[in-house]
Amino acid sequence: MAGFITRSLILEIERTNHFYKKLLSCLFVAKTERFLNALKHFLRSLFKVLRIAVAVGLLIYLTVSGAIDWSTFSGLTVHWPLALMVLFLLFIILLIQAKRLCMLLIPQKMYLSLYSSVKLTLMGTFFNSCLPGATGGDAIKIYYAIEGNHGRRTEIATLILFDRIVGMFALLILPVLVSPLFFKLLGSVRILRSLLWTSAAIASMMVAVMLVCFASRLKNSRFLSRVFQKLPLGNHTKRMFDTLSNYRHNENILLTVVGMSLLVHVMNIAVILFLAVILNPLGPSWEMSLLIPLGFLATTLPVTPGGIGVGEAAFNKLFTLVGLQGGAELLLGWRLLMILIGLIGLFFYLKGQKRFVHERGL
Repeated sequence: MAGFITRSLILEIERTNHFYKKLLSCLFVAKTERFLNALKHFLRSLFKVLRIAVAVGLLIYLTVSGAIDWSTFSGLTVHWPLALMVLFLLFIILLIQAKRLCMLLIPQKMYLSLYSSVKLTLMGTFFNSCLPGATGGDAIKIYYAIEGNHGRRTEIATLILFDRIVGMFALLILPVLVSPLFFKLLGSVRILRSLLWTSAAIASMMVAVMLVCFASRLKNSRFLSRVFQKLPLGNHTKRMFDTLSNYRHNENILLTVVGMSLLVHVMNIAVILFLAVILNPLGPSWEMSLLIPLGFLATTLPVTPGGIGVGEAAFNKLFTLVGLQGGAELLLGWRLLMILIGLIGLFFYLKGQKRFVHERGL
């Protein structure tokens, strides 16, 4: 009897010990998860603060060094008729960008009206220009574009990102296309030649990726199917791949949207040249036409929110290389005008809309 009681006590102690071990293990896991989540949140916040600090630091440095004279922006009010014309040009640019997105949806049998696309573009501009560092403009466009399209969300998100990639591709090839007009300048400035070669190389890689997406044999191959199956988000990746591969029978649309993107960047060059008339005492210079797209490429680097500071430093450096001044001020002037355009997007953002993109024919 005593042995039975002893064994029962030992068994109960072991059960109790196992329970507390399991309880402590669960508590440890829960604390670890909470700690890791808190650490991730802290690191994200720290990264945002550091990016903002770098942007502010660069602007302060450019101001102290004399590259930025804030009093020059009074020229926007002194020469207000010209400033209004520049705002009109920026709005035309926005319309072209909105139409480009509409055209990209056509091969996917989806419909986006020009008016709805303009609203999406304005909302994206608001977040990019007025709230850099917050939710990105592309993320906002995706959020509203996928509303009411539960079965096509991946495809719509892919197209909005592809719209940005098309614009980037055009920005990369534009300085390469106009480089023969600046043969003498490129011969004397080695850095510019290096930047052009880099732009051409990146653009070539983008073309190569698209050609891979267009390869029908690869699309239907067992190898690619296995790759998609093994990827963590393989199904979404496959749908993204299929979305892009649909353009292999719509080369005319691709060429059209690339042409529209080139037009957008040429008009942005014109905007900066007009701003040079307003803000730069020396006025515009022909060499700026080559430097401006290269400077805009620097603003795409995710070092600071919206490329603030980095873009201004790049413009200042590029202009200095060829003996020009006021590059940072011109980009800041462009940003100020884009903020005015973006404020229109705030109205549409607050107003909201249930659905932007529809299935074609519905």
